[in-house]
Amino acid sequence: MNKIHPFSAVYYMKENRGRAFIGVFMIFLATLMFLAGNYIDSTVNTFAKEFTYSDKLVVASIQSTDEEYQDFAAFRQSVAADEKLEYVDATAYGFSTMMHSTVLGFEMGGWAYVFNSRSDMEKVFAHLGIAGDFSDCKHDSIIISRDFANDKGIRLGDTLDHSFDEGLSRTYTVDAIIDDGSFCTFYIYEDDESLGRLYIYSDTMEGEELYRYVKKLAGERKVQITEPERNIVMPQLYMFYVVFYAVDILIAIVLAVTINSVITGQYLKRTYEFGIYRALGRSRGEVKKKVAAEILSMNVIACIAGGAAILLFTYLINELVYMGKGQHLLFFSKTGAAGFLLCDVLTVIPLIWSKGRLMSKADVTEF
Repeated sequence: MNKIHPFSAVYYMKENRGRAFIGVFMIFLATLMFLAGNYIDSTVNTFAKEFTYSDKLVVASIQSTDEEYQDFAAFRQSVAADEKLEYVDATAYGFSTMMHSTVLGFEMGGWAYVFNSRSDMEKVFAHLGIAGDFSDCKHDSIIISRDFANDKGIRLGDTLDHSFDEGLSRTYTVDAIIDDGSFCTFYIYEDDESLGRLYIYSDTMEGEELYRYVKKLAGERKVQITEPERNIVMPQLYMFYVVFYAVDILIAIVLAVTINSVITGQYLKRTYEFGIYRALGRSRGEVKKKVAAEILSMNVIACIAGGAAILLFTYLINELVYMGKGQHLLFFSKTGAAGFLLCDVLTVIPLIWSKGRLMSKADVTEF
């Protein structure tokens, strides 16, 4: 049987399991930033479908009083005459969405859309890719997603009013529940007397392009053109990321200092060992490579263990807690990956540099 060479990184961890475990555990803590980042992106992800819908649907409305109605009527004629655009009319009255919960425990509000009839709603839904049974939808109907219904404890046929959610000014009936995963609130409110809102869409444009096109079509006329929702919501959510990365860097510094203290003690006890390596002809570069290999090996083990633990935790908490409430914790996110890499690099790289430099100076003649 081939024996492990004493100069290898595996030999050290095999012969010093207790010390290696401490190093692995300390680095393991850095992987928790991956989980924290997943929580951040899971909260932002509740707006994903709403952003998609807002990219495909521009809302134009009367700004304030009757004196702007002529401008709005003229703009409506321009939209109707434009071959690139489609539209439906809706009441000018404002409608609010209901609040929904997130995995971070925050209550957040989504977007609200109100349609003048079921046929108008189905026409827009076809463009947005929303499917469902809307045969029971009528005046004062409300339509929400299944996730939203689970989050609020709502069932098909329930009646909702201000006592249920302060955003509701009237009494509505839940006449359809859709499987689109959004937290939008869709209303049907039939109103042929106070029409002052247009939902404008196109088969050839969406997002910023559609918004700019409609904005240009409105020109100087006093018509309110709503920006894509991501432009409105994301600046409000940036604080999540600012706080996350600030905490991430702080934790990385604390871990770096703590791990450095722990690992330094371990390596100081091995000074004689590395002095012997140098006396036997090992170069400083080889010693630095050995130290780097040991620390990187512990890092790999910590990352694998941390990743497995996070995957298991995410699966269990989704199955046992979140899914029943219409919520979902992401298994992977860019923010989580970036947060973990930042924390890991700020922790491991200084450790490799400082310990490699320290051990490369070991000299057996000093003992």
